[in-house]
Amino acid sequence: MSPREQFERELQQLSTSVQHMGNMVENQLKLALDAFEALDLEQARLVAAIDRDVNAQRFAIEETCFKIIVTQQPAARDLRAIIAALNIIVDLERIGDKAKDLTNTIPDILAKPSRRRPPELARMGELVRSMLQQCMEAYATKSTDLAKQVPEQADQLDKLFDSTVNYIVEDILKAKKEKKITAAFAVLRAAQHLDRIGDLAVNVAERIVYIETGNVEEMKVHVQDSID
Repeated sequence: MSPREQFERELQQLSTSVQHMGNMVENQLKLALDAFEALDLEQARLVAAIDRDVNAQRFAIEETCFKIIVTQQPAARDLRAIIAALNIIVDLERIGDKAKDLTNTIPDILAKPSRRRPPELARMGELVRSMLQQCMEAYATKSTDLAKQVPEQADQLDKLFDSTVNYIVEDILKAKKEKKITAAFAVLRAAQHLDRIGDLAVNVAERIVYIETGNVEEMKVHVQDSID
């Protein structure tokens, strides 16, 4: 095997590892959304367990990237692919963290489980799952067109988030008991976590475009998330 063939093999293995991490986070997010919908604390514990595996995968990929850079001294597109992978795995890990944060709102919501949650919240969950899946498909297929569609869903997510916030604020103003207020604020935090997952998915999409074009395109204006 020639040095170039060995290098290509290492890059393919790196890509496969990133895709595997993406699959892990997709599964973690699905479990988190299911746990949140059902207010299932047992399933929430599974989300936390997956989070540890996701973190370990991130560090393993980082080691691989550093090894390739040191031993192969890549340039141009190859170097972009490695640098982008380093950024993507950080955002994937943070998506996993937000999935876990979502389940952490369950105990407070259980204080008033019969209280109706805004319907937009479920749609937000569907959207962020779709955005993450689209990102990982774009990464696997090297599709900039697919990656550039992610921010379009982010715009929809922002509108749903605004509607959710308005709903919750009205709910809080009407609430008189502490348990109702606690549950309402927990739902607000859940909406914030989902909105942030959308922002992180856009980050991943931007890195995919960077790999293929060499251009850093900010496809969505990011707002500082105070709950990170």
